[in-house]
This record gives sequence, structure tokens and C-alpha cells, in this order.
Amino acid sequence: MVKPQPGENCFYQGGMMKQEELANLLDSLSIKIKVWLCQFKLQGKYTHGDIINEVFLLVQRLIASGGLELHLDVDGGLSMLLIKGDLKEQIINPRAWLRKVALNYIRELHRDHKRFLDITSEKWESSLSIGQSNVVPFPRQTHPMQYIENLELREKIKQLPDQDSEILELFYFKKLSYAEISSHLECKGYPRYTEETIRQKKFRALKKLRQLYL
Repeated sequence: MVKPQPGENCFYQGGMMKQEELANLLDSLSIKIKVWLCQFKLQGKYTHGDIINEVFLLVQRLIASGGLELHLDVDGGLSMLLIKGDLKEQIINPRAWLRKVALNYIRELHRDHKRFLDITSEKWESSLSIGQSNVVPFPRQTHPMQYIENLELREKIKQLPDQDSEILELFYFKKLSYAEISSHLECKGYPRYTEETIRQKKFRALKKLRQLYL
């Protein structure tokens, strides 16, 4: 991406600086996120980069919906305002707020995985006997990013390479599971990917999507 020269577009530059500060704050939480992933026994399923990318995009969703504003203070630090109707509430410590968002996100992932592991063998056998690929016998992961409805984010997804764009579109907008995404891609001529490969591809696509904001 070619950045404008000084004086060309101050509004654009200010937006870029705010996004960079946001990214820096999230990156500063890397060690803490690694610890949480170990505590919740998710280190084999997600990396700290995965969580940072997800939280970054959750913040973008909140900004796009009008629920959050980013500003730069006189020292160039990031200032955040939560918007609740006509009221604006300043987030005193943006890093601590992002830390809480990341922790809550990891907790939700942990609860989802625990619910998944708690499914009884009888339910598994029952679900397999249905024999319909379009049937989901138990709730899918309640992933915060599944509620993205913002056009700006969707347009940015379309800027990604074809496979990355399609995986995010199928997962977040059409609500397909990893297995369903794999089958869909295979029908379009791609190799048959495992569910784990689709998961990894999704997180790599999210990383690329994050870079479009910087």
C-alpha cells in the first residue's frame, strides 16, 4: 500500500496512525495472551497472533457500528471513547480495556470448546446417523466475528486473495462449519482440506485482513 506524502491527506494519515497505535497496544499483550491460552488449555488450537487479529477486527466492528471512537491525544497516544446513545464515556486505560476484551474472548473460546467436549457419545452417534451434511446437530461456536454485518469490513474481505476471501465469507456471513467450507472448496476445484487446515487458513486470512487497516 502506498502511503500519502505529508500534507496530502491528513485525515487519512490520522486514521492510519490510530490504527497503528491500536495494533501496537494489542501486540503489547502478546505475552499475557500466551499465558491465558496456556491457562485455558487452548495453546494447541490458537496462537497469540490469532487472538490479536480477532480482537483487532472486533474493535473495527465496534467502531463501524458507532459504538467506539478512536482519537490521538496531544502526545500521540491512543484515546478511546465508548458511545452509548448520546453519551460518550472515555476509556481511561485503553490497554487495560483491550486486555479485558482479549481475556473475555479467550474465555468464550474455552467455554465453546468445553461444550464441544461435553457432547456425549450417544449424541455423536445420533448426529452421524443423520447422514445430511447440511444438518448441524448441536450449536456451532458462538464466535463474536460471526456477527459482522458492516459493509466496509465485507468490502475489505473482498480485497483478499480469492481463497482467503471465500473462506471468511463462508465462515462469517454464510455461517458454514469448517467441514462444510472444505466440501464447498473441493467442489470448486481446490484440494480436499482437513478441518484443521481450514481453521489455519481462516486465521491466516484474518491476519491479512488486519493488515488492510494498517
